[in-house]
Amino acid sequence: MLPQLIPMLHKQAPETPLAIEENYTERLRDTLKQGELDAILIALPFREPGLSVRALYEEPFVALLPCAHPWREREALKLRDLAKEPLLLLGPGHCFREQILQLCPACHRVEEAAGRHGVVNSSLETLRHMVGSGMGITVLPCTAAGADKYAQRLVVVKRFVPPVRRRRVAMAWRSSYPRREAIAVVEEALRACRLRGVEFLSQDDSN
Repeated sequence: MLPQLIPMLHKQAPETPLAIEENYTERLRDTLKQGELDAILIALPFREPGLSVRALYEEPFVALLPCAHPWREREALKLRDLAKEPLLLLGPGHCFREQILQLCPACHRVEEAAGRHGVVNSSLETLRHMVGSGMGITVLPCTAAGADKYAQRLVVVKRFVPPVRRRRVAMAWRSSYPRREAIAVVEEALRACRLRGVEFLSQDDSN
């Protein structure tokens, strides 16, 4: 979302300095509580004393395949089919990895086999590149699929058959944080971004 979000923030609050950090949820939570960060974007569930949390949007999970994969002709995939293929996931410690393994329990076996080959992935961007090189398939939030970022058609995005699994993304900040207008600006900028496949929540649904 950064290519859309950062210009929107500069437009809506041009005098506000902006610094962005990507990290594990646990690390982001700690730096937020210590006052090193003003707000964080995290996937729910997330609860922490002293922090306020507001759900912002929901986005579906999608599968990312190499362009030559035989599944590219299918309209949609079944989650259990993932256990039949080399599955690329983030490394241990990433909450998104655990979400995928919860969605597809049979994928534990495939993931363990991949781990024995020494494949350790540290970012969603790395996963996309590995899929593009034909090393396997992966599951990503739709905003991270990034098929349009390749000059050549190296990857294919496929949705899952209903019921479509989704994740809910929220913003969190210290309940004592005095600059509530800054939080409001970030939320407004996010809602103004044209994020494909994302369903923003109403104020009533976000609490």
